[in-house]
Amino acid sequence: MKHKNIARFTLIIISVFIFQIISKQQIVFADTSSSTNYQVKESSFNSGSSINSNSTNYNARVSFGDLAVGTADSANYNVRPGFINPSQEYLELVVQSSSVDLGTLSSTGTGSGTGIFYVRSYINGNYVVISRGQTLTSGPDSIAALSSQTASTTGTAQFGINLVANTTPSVGSDPSPDPNSTFANGIAATGYDTADQFKFVDNETVARSGSSGPAWGRTNFTISYIANISGITPAGTYTTEHDLILSDTF
Repeated sequence: MKHKNIARFTLIIISVFIFQIISKQQIVFADTSSSTNYQVKESSFNSGSSINSNSTNYNARVSFGDLAVGTADSANYNVRPGFINPSQEYLELVVQSSSVDLGTLSSTGTGSGTGIFYVRSYINGNYVVISRGQTLTSGPDSIAALSSQTASTTGTAQFGINLVANTTPSVGSDPSPDPNSTFANGIAATGYDTADQFKFVDNETVARSGSSGPAWGRTNFTISYIANISGITPAGTYTTEHDLILSDTF
């Protein structure tokens, strides 16, 4: 293969996002109302409910006729009206695409692709998603990772990411709360939250819970990857592995 103005990423795979790494620093439980003789595991105001209905083979948690759902807060108390739910928190990160192909690049075009994951949380504190990994390499050759927010520039060797929708190139999506922002508040972190600006620095926070409301529910994230080469970039198949670490931040 001649080393001209093209680096052939015949199967450029940012391979196997080892995303599903969860760091649980501590477990927090909701307080239980109790006295010498009685204990109330969950308080409920509705037409009827049952925390645990047991038999030899089955266990049921039942709620019907709830009067309202939503949230109410004061300086000392939090109320979450709605169906019966468990008091133990959890935090998870799930990958929905495990590889990204940036295609065959030339010095006149930009390669791009997306990786999709979501964070789901329940009655935990805030969280951060930390990016770990190195730039694209092919044997001893590499493409320079962007150390600060930079626009994609054809003809210049560069590799970077962000977590928002972009127009140059047209790739990616903004973080999306599910079901809505009342219950999920994940956002792209500073440095990775500006359209058409990319960077890739090892051990940086790329996503986090927002500052408003509880970090409950699910937020869908899309990582936008871009790669450019120069006219003297050595030909080869360039790959990397990109890890994400999810950690709570009480």
